[in-house]
Amino acid sequence: MFLKMSEYWPFGPKEDKYRDYEKLKFIKQNLEGITEEQVDEYSVALGKLYRWIHLAIEFRIEDVKIRRKQKV
Repeated sequence: MFLKMSEYWPFGPKEDKYRDYEKLKFIKQNLEGITEEQVDEYSVALGKLYRWIHLAIEFRIEDVKIRRKQKV
């Protein structure tokens, strides 16, 4: 898992086909209503993983927005 996390690059176009449950919108909706504090109370390690996932999603969404603006 840590190797895959270190290899993840949120920038640039992705050419792969994704199933609905692999898409950012689906993942982001599943994280709604969950706070960092709640996750930290349950497990500090999971809190770190939650923050990493949250930041990866935000970076990816921002990258998509920037690339869309550049196309226009």
